[in-house]
Order: sequence, then structure tokens, then C-alpha cells
Amino acid sequence: MRFHQRILQKTAAALRSVPFWKRQRYRLEYFGLGAASALVCLLPWRWIGPLASFVGSVFFSFDRHRRKVTLDNLRCAFGDRFSQPELMALGRKSYGVFARTALELLWSSNLSREVLDEIITTEGLDPMPAHGAGGKPAIYFCLHAGNFEWLSQITCRHFGTFPVIAQNLKNPLLGPLFDSWRSSLGQQIMPQKGAMLRTLRHLKDGGKMGMLIDLNLKPSDGPVVIRQFGQFLTPVTRLPAELALRTGAALVPVECLPRPDGGYIVRYLPELPVAPDTKIEQIVQACWDALEPGLHEHPELWLWSYKHWRYKPEGMAGQGYPFYASCYGPYQELLLDQGLV
Repeated sequence: MRFHQRILQKTAAALRSVPFWKRQRYRLEYFGLGAASALVCLLPWRWIGPLASFVGSVFFSFDRHRRKVTLDNLRCAFGDRFSQPELMALGRKSYGVFARTALELLWSSNLSREVLDEIITTEGLDPMPAHGAGGKPAIYFCLHAGNFEWLSQITCRHFGTFPVIAQNLKNPLLGPLFDSWRSSLGQQIMPQKGAMLRTLRHLKDGGKMGMLIDLNLKPSDGPVVIRQFGQFLTPVTRLPAELALRTGAALVPVECLPRPDGGYIVRYLPELPVAPDTKIEQIVQACWDALEPGLHEHPELWLWSYKHWRYKPEGMAGQGYPFYASCYGPYQELLLDQGLV
């Protein structure tokens, strides 16, 4: 009851700050998404996988632009490894994986520790590694692959709850909904404003955090450029490396892989060694290198419809990039600063 009261209070405050017609659109999106969650929560969990495969297949068939992005990303990343029919099949499966992630996020109100224990098998925690000890700061990082939305909840199942940074959405009414789904097992929601200082304090106090590392950032966001799939120079976040160097937190790669019966295998890979004098660029590259092999093993799990490689180097170095990639002055300067061109 208190949760719904807080939702209503945030909704009313947000509605007063936007124009009338946008207010109505936001209201429809809010109630529509809430109704969708209520319906999905009525389904048995084992129905979600088949439903997601159907939904993903439908969207893959009709979403021409994103389908083109998906297929070109796959073609550029893997070269001649897959035939055109195989690329189509991988793209379709990738849509299904993302649809399942979205539907399971809507289903999160049904999550409990017992449900997670049935759905999830963990690897790499027996015996418990050093990073799992109480009072040892750790950053568990992953890609947008498999059910990345549930990874923080699964990690909290084994290491205790940790803060989840609230996401700023264009529709401010949707924030409380996503916060409730992402904190269904008791995680604290950390406001995005001032999150860096709170995160530093949390890790210095021996806390643990989860983080996604594969989004393409603008050059103005202060990224680090790494090499993906042996060729794509990609600007990504430097945050895990900086936090590890400043707090001594362990850096632990995490994968979410399919289980034959429809559940998930969550695999905690070995902690990355980080010496105090290691360069940030080397740490960020090592984070990616720890997880890229999983994409070669299960390419359908990644979010291929995302424009991962928006920028490309000038000249011959820019060959082999997807159709949507373009040269950009500040990106070229970033490459020069890191000595990559």
C-alpha cells in the first residue's frame, strides 16, 4: 500500500511539470506499462520464453531499420563465419532474447529467493571466491546479453543487497515503475544525481555494485576507447576502472547463459587482476576481453539491434564498420589522444 502511495505522489508531481498533451501521453504510457506488467505477472514463468520468442520474431519481421542494424552488426563482427540464413536466424533469436528480458523485467514482482533458486544455476561461487567475502568491495560487470536486467538481483541473492542507480527516463512517470521491478528483492534505489560520490563511498565502505560496460558513449562523456571483435574502436565507460583503482574493489565479469530447460546459468568468471599502476585503458580493455568470448559462444544473446559502433576512424582504418557508422571530429581527437591512430 505504501509503495502505491509513493508511486501516486511521484506521478502527480511529475505531471504538473509538463505541458498538457505530453502529460496525457505520459499518463497513457505509465498506465499502459503498469497494465502490461500486471498481465505478465499472471503468467507462469515458463510461458514467458515461448511468448518472447513469438514477440521477438514478429518485431524482427516488421522492424526494418533495426533489423538492418542487427544484421550488419553481426556481419561486420563475424565476417564470413555465418551464412545469410544463419545471420537471419541469429538476429531473430537476438530479438527474442531481448523480448524475454523485457517481459521478465515486467514479471519481476513475482521474484523471490525461492523462485530465483529454481530458475538460476550459478557457477564460479563454489568455493566462494575472495571477492564474495563480507567487507570486500566488488564491482560485478556484464554486457547487455542474456537477462542482464536480473543479474543484479541474482548477485544480491549471493552477496547481499546493494544499491541500484535509478535511471532517468524521458517519461518521468516510468522511473518509479522500473525502480520497483529492479528492486523487487529489496535493493536500495540510488538517485542518479550524486551517484558517483555515493558509489565511491559505498565501495570504500566495503560494498558491492553491478554495472553494464558495453554502451557506446559520446566523446564528450569522457569515455575510453577499446577494441571490440579485434577491429572496432569503441568509446565506452571508464567508470569500473576508475572505481577499482580508487577503492580497491574487485572487478568480476559475470555472464548470463541459457540453460537447456529454459532457466539461466549465471557464471562468475575469475576476478581481473588490477595493479595500482595499471592504466585505465588497459583495465577497461581487459573487462571487455573477459566477456567477448561468451559472445562468440552464444552470439544470439547480445543486443545486436543497438548501434554499438556509431563512430569510425577516418581513412582506411574506418573500413569494415557497419553502415550507420560515421566519422566525427571529436571522436578522431579521442583516438589521437589515446594513440590509436
